Amino acid sequence: MKQALNLQLSQQLTLTPQLKQSLKLLQLSSLDLEQEIQLAIDSNPLLERIENEVPEVREIQELSPTLDNGIMQPVAESSDPNAEIERTDHLAPEQDLTANWEEAFESRRTTLSSGTSGRDTEFTQFVVRQDSLYEHLAWQIKMTSLSDRDQLIAQAILHCLDAEGYLKHNPSEIVEMLDSNLEVEDDEVSAVLSLIKTLDPLGAGCQDLRERLLVLLKNKPEHSKPSGQLAENIIDHHLDLVGNHNLTKLKRSLSVTEEELSEALALITTLNPRIGSAFSSDNENYVTPDVIVKKAGDKWTAQLNSESQTKLRVNETYSQLLKKSEGLDKDSSQFIQTHLLEAKNFIKGLMSRYDTLLLVSRAIVERQQAFFEQGETQMKPMVLQDIADALEMHESTISRATSGKYLLSPRGVYELKYFFSSAVSNTDGATSSSTAIRSLIKKLIDSESKTKPLSDSKIAKELETQGHIVARRTVAKYRESMHIAPSSQRKSLTG
Repeated sequence: MKQALNLQLSQQLTLTPQLKQSLKLLQLSSLDLEQEIQLAIDSNPLLERIENEVPEVREIQELSPTLDNGIMQPVAESSDPNAEIERTDHLAPEQDLTANWEEAFESRRTTLSSGTSGRDTEFTQFVVRQDSLYEHLAWQIKMTSLSDRDQLIAQAILHCLDAEGYLKHNPSEIVEMLDSNLEVEDDEVSAVLSLIKTLDPLGAGCQDLRERLLVLLKNKPEHSKPSGQLAENIIDHHLDLVGNHNLTKLKRSLSVTEEELSEALALITTLNPRIGSAFSSDNENYVTPDVIVKKAGDKWTAQLNSESQTKLRVNETYSQLLKKSEGLDKDSSQFIQTHLLEAKNFIKGLMSRYDTLLLVSRAIVERQQAFFEQGETQMKPMVLQDIADALEMHESTISRATSGKYLLSPRGVYELKYFFSSAVSNTDGATSSSTAIRSLIKKLIDSESKTKPLSDSKIAKELETQGHIVARRTVAKYRESMHIAPSSQRKSLTG
């Protein structure tokens, strides 16, 4: 095999460390961004937060962003967009790094806060933490007159409950978990378990849905009535038919009239087996919106939420040390210079994130005016490329800017990606958003006759009369995505 040297030229795109950091900060959610900021502050003594300062209000028209591989960069108020960056690259280290970074970027800071008087009150600080189901049951057990031995058994049982209060182990398995020196018997565990089932909420400690429904039903006043007895029979022996909504077979198996069956089923529907839902904390799923949409005149506009923005600056003490340059050895000076440059780059990347998010949000809101005015049925089809073309950014940048970012509007909180949907053809040649079609399908199902629910084929025909061409399989796919059962399972004996 002969060896040889070859010279080959090629081109490839290489991201600078600063651009990589900007991309990383852009794609982070608010929670992840806060963690990244805290990590940067902890590792860089020259970086600090700006606390309790009134943000400067500037309109989007004052922005003059430049495009750097799809990332919108803030621009200095110089006639040359790259003057600031070039100056930073060519000046001597002391001249460059001793520049007042805070002043250099103050005029370029974009903060869309509608108020000019301090920060709004954060009412979530006054929310009381919700007890868990375990804590609620444990507190009740402590208030009972159970012996110390039974208290230990009760605690062991509670530790075997899942989030919905179902018992995942039988009494024999619970006995094995307890100290063998106690010599606990199965019947002792069963006795304590019977007590737990009577605590609030009723049904805690049941092993399955059937058992819980029976416990809930027996505590209903209607249990002693004929409808209650029939309901108990249905739960005990025919719960699968109810789950499959096979009412015809259920009626035939029980040999009852349609009216009697309807009355028993109505009683069953009043039972709520999801006892754990009342103890889930709302704060666990709390989302801080990145963008707030408000109506100004006759137009909806987007603003960044000042509560979700973190303001940073370079520590003035360290900056002054470099200016004086007295009493600093070479290592100390190099340490400050290195961390000062890192702090500047981080602040620049953070500002780039806010500016890009603002531009993308406003472009989305501009195209979805009808949605904010009239609702989901007026959602327009839109893909990432539409926003990318409008802002002259790369499609991947739009994807990063919308992933994990949330928008607050009078209609609710939505992830920015929610506003992107595929197009569905109309009879007039126009297109509709798939989100709008889903909304129309839901409205048709909500208004259908309960005794004669609409099949997927009938829904497709009804949509066609409204000017939307949607195949039956597409209707089924959209219906399933909304967790709506098929027509056979939506049927009821009474309307």
